[in-house]
Amino acid sequence: MTVLSADQLTFSYDDQKPAVFKKLDFKIENGTFGLLTGPSGCGKSTLFKLLAGLYPQYGGQLLTGKVTLDGQNIAEIVPFARAGKVAMLFQNPSRQFAMRTVQEQLQFALENLQLSPIEIRQRISAALTELKLEKFRSRQLTTLSGGEQQRIALATILAMDSEIILLDEPFANVDPHGRQQLLADLKKLQQTRHKTILIADHDPSGYAGIADRLYHLSVHAEQIERLPLKNLQLAATTNVAVNYQSLNKGSLAWQQLQLAIGPRKLLTGSNFTLPEGQLGLLSGANGTGKSTLFAAICQQHDYQGSITFQQKSAQKFKLKRWADLVGIVFQNSSDQFISLKAASEINLSAKASHHPEYWTQTRIDQAITSLNLKNVLDQVCYQLSGGQQKKLQLLSMLVMAPPVLLLDEPFAGLDAESLAAALALIKQATKALQLSILIISHQRLGVVETMDYELQLSQQQLTLLQKDGEQKDA
Repeated sequence: MTVLSADQLTFSYDDQKPAVFKKLDFKIENGTFGLLTGPSGCGKSTLFKLLAGLYPQYGGQLLTGKVTLDGQNIAEIVPFARAGKVAMLFQNPSRQFAMRTVQEQLQFALENLQLSPIEIRQRISAALTELKLEKFRSRQLTTLSGGEQQRIALATILAMDSEIILLDEPFANVDPHGRQQLLADLKKLQQTRHKTILIADHDPSGYAGIADRLYHLSVHAEQIERLPLKNLQLAATTNVAVNYQSLNKGSLAWQQLQLAIGPRKLLTGSNFTLPEGQLGLLSGANGTGKSTLFAAICQQHDYQGSITFQQKSAQKFKLKRWADLVGIVFQNSSDQFISLKAASEINLSAKASHHPEYWTQTRIDQAITSLNLKNVLDQVCYQLSGGQQKKLQLLSMLVMAPPVLLLDEPFAGLDAESLAAALALIKQATKALQLSILIISHQRLGVVETMDYELQLSQQQLTLLQKDGEQKDA
């Protein structure tokens, strides 16, 4: 029986900053399925990296306490032996990959455990089969969607056969069906292979009947609170629908748009005009091509057909000018930042804003406060929590206020309060500045109620969903 515990942990990233938590005690109960909740920036990811033995070796400083694995200080255990006991799935799966293809990535991970070639082959096949990912074996990791990458990262963890599995926001970019399937897969691991599972997630929906432990971590906490499981029943996902509106006219449109990745077709014959002053939701399962559509609109992916702005072909614009008209919030926040500090990132956006009359310093300060970013402005962007990075990234692009703004999973890792604040800012700017904003989000609860229309990408077709349930080709 593997025992993993944190004793009297006080951890800080910087001598000049408050500790993330102070004298924190936490013991993972063997064989349990736990859910850890808490607001953005409270330290969930930090705790997981400490429990996995990654910190303080690769960041920050442990001021008091220690993490022990079967009674031994985890920092003293060699990495391959540690990984055989405790594995962690990162919030951003691409950071976990070191190789080109799925097969190569799984093989690399298992070679680091010093397994024999025969056992490596057996484990790879078993993991891919169990998660129904065999068809991805030869695929290049860079061609996979965020949700598909997350499933491959989970397959890697499964192949490693670690006794304790830590998953940090594992469903942030996964569609609802994939989320429930992964939860079922993890529950099966717990029940049939006696794994210990601990997941950090802002969204508690879907865990009723799955998780048997519920924990809550507060900002600057000294203890992790154990909550009753009945709280999970209250968080059950309800059916919500977009408040469909009649569409306005807009400047950006596409005609007979066709998309593909290699031989795989993603979209055929689509026509649509992004309305101004309205929020749109782009939905669809993982791998259908939503992010690829955004890349094509940004002139970063080949396409057939035409994309126009004010009836002028996108291909007649210089790329720099097009990027000024069509902005995008990337799925991975750290890919967006161009400044070291959070305050500098926002200041640069303010200087380049299309609407400085709207984004006054007073309004920017109010937005910073509503997003709870005031205390992190002098921190390095890359050292912020995943949720804080998302909020900083979103605010920076909203302040830029290009006529068209595409948001790719902007709410991943946000707690309910942060989500509400972010959506309020997006809605206000959209209406006030008559922006055309289209959002990819697999999270529906708390999101779709704010949307004015929904486009669904499925089976190579882009469909405008109507209020009465009818569908119309887009």
